[in-house]
Amino acid sequence: MQKYLKERDELTFDKIFNQKIGFLLFKDFCLTEIDEAVPQLKFYEEIKDYEKLDSEEERLCRSRQIYDGYIMKELLSCSHAFSKKAVDHVQTHLAKKQVPPSLFQANPSFSSPLLFFLSLVSDKFTRFCQWKNVELNIHLSMNDFSVHRIIGRGGFGEVYGCRKADTGKMYAMKCLDKKRIKMKQGETLALNERIMLSLVSTGDCPFIVCMTYAFHTPDKLCFILDLMNGGDLHYHLSQHGVFSEKEMRFYAAEIILGLEHMHNRFVVYRDLKPANILLDEHGHVRISDLGLACDFSKKKPHASVGTHGYMAPEVLQKGTAYDSSADWFSLGCMLFKLLRGHSPFRQHKTKDKHEIDRMTLTMNVELPDSFSVELKGLLEGLLQRDVAKRLGCLGRGYTHTHTCFPPSVYSPPLIPPRGEVNAADAFDIGSFDEEDTKGIKLLDSDQELYKNFPLVISERWQQEVAETVYEAVNSDTDKNEARKRAKNKQLGHEEDYALGKDCIMHGYMLKLGNPFLTQWQRRYFYLFPNRVEWRGEGESRVSLTHTHTHTHLYVTPSSICVCRSEFPRVPFSLCASVLLFLWFSGCVFLSVCSHGCV
Repeated sequence: MQKYLKERDELTFDKIFNQKIGFLLFKDFCLTEIDEAVPQLKFYEEIKDYEKLDSEEERLCRSRQIYDGYIMKELLSCSHAFSKKAVDHVQTHLAKKQVPPSLFQANPSFSSPLLFFLSLVSDKFTRFCQWKNVELNIHLSMNDFSVHRIIGRGGFGEVYGCRKADTGKMYAMKCLDKKRIKMKQGETLALNERIMLSLVSTGDCPFIVCMTYAFHTPDKLCFILDLMNGGDLHYHLSQHGVFSEKEMRFYAAEIILGLEHMHNRFVVYRDLKPANILLDEHGHVRISDLGLACDFSKKKPHASVGTHGYMAPEVLQKGTAYDSSADWFSLGCMLFKLLRGHSPFRQHKTKDKHEIDRMTLTMNVELPDSFSVELKGLLEGLLQRDVAKRLGCLGRGYTHTHTCFPPSVYSPPLIPPRGEVNAADAFDIGSFDEEDTKGIKLLDSDQELYKNFPLVISERWQQEVAETVYEAVNSDTDKNEARKRAKNKQLGHEEDYALGKDCIMHGYMLKLGNPFLTQWQRRYFYLFPNRVEWRGEGESRVSLTHTHTHTHLYVTPSSICVCRSEFPRVPFSLCASVLLFLWFSGCVFLSVCSHGCV
């Protein structure tokens, strides 16, 4: 595993430390194996907590506490490792009371080379390699989930509630029918959704329904997504009625943050409407269903896709290229509906799509006098037909600084009832008619399209593990290793086991003696970077080493001898060769325990 990480340039402090499990193990290493305190750990945790704050007031207060408690304290003691550029960056923003979530990202890594090196030769790094090995060998199927009731249906399939078997975490499972996809020629759309979800599911964004896993079966494409059991805004609009201006501001602020997360990754959403805004159990919202989303990093889209009544003028104009500007116009349409119960371009409940599109391209929206001045300014800015004047297209981060969003803490206006399914009844959701796809056959060429479909989002898997089974698994592993140490001590193996962390692997094996001794002999086997050792029951330790100025391998039918070089360590490739020679020499390994290096 260490070789695997090194080949991919992932064996660096930043790459390991910025992973959830890597941070937890490094923190544990510092707390248990380092005599001196490491205050930078607390500094890092404070920064991570600061980045999760939604309110500008809270961020301003917390940022001053972090600056005074860590940065200023280090500056006064003249013991800091901060660059002048990093300190000036923080000081300038605090002086202007500008506190973006990324305020402290300019600070350098705080780890000393010695501290990182010590962690790499510790048991904690071995444990990190073991966790990474688990992550890299995840191959999911339906058997890994307990599937519950249906909670939604789309053009290609259904959405179910589900529970992951090994961790118990609840998710939503979106299953797309491969036959239905083939019938509607939707292969590109299905694969595009997986790509878009992978783009937006990295980084911390609590306002998008993100993906943790993707896998496929012979007849289904499956997305494992965040479970939102609070219903959608379309459902609550029908149950609750129109929302007040204050309630709308809460939803708008969170949706804007979700859109900015997408736009920062050059993704335009293209389908913003109340039905695609889901609520969690606490009343916070997330943007869902990225089936129509598009990456505009290399080429701007020009297709007219979306929902009539929410599509921007440039999207409706055929052949016109656009980017994230389209989402801001759709946001204005959606906010208007939350306040009035209908789209600004759907007058008199008309369902004529051509009429709705015509009004979108030509009509100037008249806002009611009951709207506040700030609200009118927000909607007029979002509903500008001229992209150059549209709010949201005037620079990143500009929209949520609008006067309609004062820097104060909002509470969710609607808390979904606990214990209730805030969605349509399963009977009302309905099901697909199997007769539709009866004549569709999936060929090998169809399955070939999805060969690269399986995916695990590393940081989300690590977060899931940290929240559920991390402590229990580590505790059980520690107990198992303690039992093995105790057993080794009873068998007289304590000397070999205590030979430092050099031992790559050890355990029992059966070895065929020689041409004149055909019985299998039980031996305890140790593999070190520069030698092989083995011993039998009740026998003294036998070291298969020999000091020499060069490295050689001596192989006989009954034994293998590694001549140790004068250099302190032999390349790992030699150890692998030793294992191969042992195998060809008639050795059978029993219960060999890996220490993360193999």
